[in-house]
Amino acid sequence: MTEKPGRDSRQVNQYLKYSGMALQLFVLMAAGAFLGQWLDKRLSTPQPYFTILLILLFTGGFFYRLVKDLNQKDEP
Repeated sequence: MTEKPGRDSRQVNQYLKYSGMALQLFVLMAAGAFLGQWLDKRLSTPQPYFTILLILLFTGGFFYRLVKDLNQKDEP
């Protein structure tokens, strides 16, 4: 793979890392929505309680892991 002149490979790796994180967040939110809707239909809840709960839990877990990973990089 040839790199563009003037671009550091570390910078390119950072772009790939953060775009991968965005994809992970999207997939987790979609999975939470799918599982939540399935549970809501299966349990016949009057409101989408499980959908909201799972989306919030998956998103919260993602951000917890993100903060842990970013803080770990700062340590020597």
